Amino acid sequence: MLTNRVSESTPDRDPDDIDFFESSLTTIFGDVRNQHGDPGQSVTYTSPKYGGIKLGLADVNKEETRLFSHHLWNAGVEVAAMIENGELQVEGETVLELGAGAALPSLISALAGAKSVVITDYPAPEILENIKANINLNASQLASSSAPDVYGHTWGVLTEEVAQKYAHSFTRVIAADTLWMMWEHENLVKSMLHFLDDSNLAARVVVVAGLHTGRQKMANFWTVAVENGLEIENIKERDVDGIEREFLEDRGIEDITERKRWLTIGILKKKAP
Repeated sequence: MLTNRVSESTPDRDPDDIDFFESSLTTIFGDVRNQHGDPGQSVTYTSPKYGGIKLGLADVNKEETRLFSHHLWNAGVEVAAMIENGELQVEGETVLELGAGAALPSLISALAGAKSVVITDYPAPEILENIKANINLNASQLASSSAPDVYGHTWGVLTEEVAQKYAHSFTRVIAADTLWMMWEHENLVKSMLHFLDDSNLAARVVVVAGLHTGRQKMANFWTVAVENGLEIENIKERDVDGIEREFLEDRGIEDITERKRWLTIGILKKKAP
């Protein structure tokens, strides 16, 4: 199960005990955690290729904004797995992550041989400093890679330093669990198009989001994306055990516990003129 790759660090319990305890709860109650860790806590993602990746989580009590960068979400874990198994090719690519949070997909991209990696999230100092700390936490693994750069970025604001410096620079733009604010979908798409390398026909935007976000919000994003210059190349649903099905905007009445098991995975490209 995808979620078994993540363990939370607590002073009184061994990580193996935590993994066993959490997987046992999942077996007994059939529930799946969408997010891992608490503000200020650390978690470890166990990569089958690169070993343990340590991730600190931003302390939400110090943030100036009510965001959700203080958890590691299953969407980020899924993106990491996609890179590791070759489903998402990043070797030799220029990679940007939007709304990175703990920045797991970015760190895995660097380890997987990306040409360059730029990590962005909302320009709150606590969030950005936490991302930089996560790079330092994994410095030994990243020693043979180009160190990722970290910038604050407000979606849709193209006058910021990172937007001015990296316009149309990335062949892979990653957004994991960034769809929960419907009112920001247009700005998010605006940033995706701004950063996507429009001279490279193979450049792609990768959007992964947990269905706990809600189908209506997801459906709105895909509509906004298409209306504003992106084209959906592929979209599907995948659960934490790797089972896949087609994405539907409406599946009728869904069991909440069951819905939490599922992620939506979308690959987009710039719409042809």
